Amino acid sequence: MHDQATGLRHWARQQQAPVVDRTLMLFGAAQATVQAHNTLERWHHQGHRWVGDPARWRVQAVDNYHRDLPERWGVWVDSDLDAFRRTFNTLSQLREQNGPRQVLAMHTGFSHQGLLNNLREAAQRYLGTRLLLIDET
Repeated sequence: MHDQATGLRHWARQQQAPVVDRTLMLFGAAQATVQAHNTLERWHHQGHRWVGDPARWRVQAVDNYHRDLPERWGVWVDSDLDAFRRTFNTLSQLREQNGPRQVLAMHTGFSHQGLLNNLREAAQRYLGTRLLLIDET
């Protein structure tokens, strides 16, 4: 029921054609763009003002770094057992491409303990990349 309601809200926003004035370039699974929008909605409802209206965000899935694209970069982090390896490999690829030094961790809402904290520490220590984690309430 929750997924259906989220899907309907997403569809309704598209029908109203809001002005898109923020773009997030998302590394990771291309199919995660809808999940990333859901994450922005969740953060907005949790009171993170920087998100603003989630409908004004465009999430663009990419698999390579491009200097001429906007400066907001994120990486999708799944919650399965292989997520650390996949996400660290993605961050390593970004580093090899002289990609962004700050990347926002997008996920379905699991705790910072464990996987996300380990990713943040490994990204900083081994890649010099700051993985930004948003406090969930």
